Amino acid sequence: MNPNSSIHHHRAQREEENPLGASPLVNSTPLDDGAASDTSRRIGSDLAAADYSALEARWIDRALADRAGLRRVDSLTGGEIIGRKSGNYAGILIPYFRPGELQVREYRLRRDQPDLEYDSAGNLKPRQKYLSPPGRSNMLYLVPGVDPAFMRDTSMPLVITEGEFKTLALWRLANHRSPNCPRFLPVGVSGVYNWRGPSGPDRSPRSSVPPREDLSEGAPLGWCRAVGSMAFALPGR
Repeated sequence: MNPNSSIHHHRAQREEENPLGASPLVNSTPLDDGAASDTSRRIGSDLAAADYSALEARWIDRALADRAGLRRVDSLTGGEIIGRKSGNYAGILIPYFRPGELQVREYRLRRDQPDLEYDSAGNLKPRQKYLSPPGRSNMLYLVPGVDPAFMRDTSMPLVITEGEFKTLALWRLANHRSPNCPRFLPVGVSGVYNWRGPSGPDRSPRSSVPPREDLSEGAPLGWCRAVGSMAFALPGR
């Protein structure tokens, strides 16, 4: 039997587990016991112990993962959120927020079992590990709860990296032994090559041409600065 065929026989996480449109609790202070109890009312379920361990290996501790609103979803729920039906879409759900807002703007999904394909050298590689809903332009990822004042501060270095998890790890680094103010502001793009995409591409789910990065987070906040650093990914991370 096709392992993916069974996903349609499971109910999506819903009701109290999955109120679509409910925003994860995020703020700039550590989560307290009351905040942690709110996780039952968000999409999906709490991250598993194995999820926290894998994130810690990427220098994302439990408090930061919870602050970011990362959630575990089953295949049917993940597929519904990103608008896909055929395939396995269980994984970690990553919410996006505009600076200073608590309402979820959009979600991205990191799949546990992405598709596999052979590259030009004949090596088997994962494909479509991270997915967005069809038609969604690439978005800048900012750590939830970041003070918008940091974005207006042109003296603060800006570090651009690939992916949400690297952005979170860099945020932890920026605040490491610097409790009063981060040393730099990390911003994530969804892929190191996505900035090359033309405007107005075919945005169907099968399109291989990425749309342009959505800069609407930065424009209203007076982004007019030189980029200090670009931190690219290590293979397999």
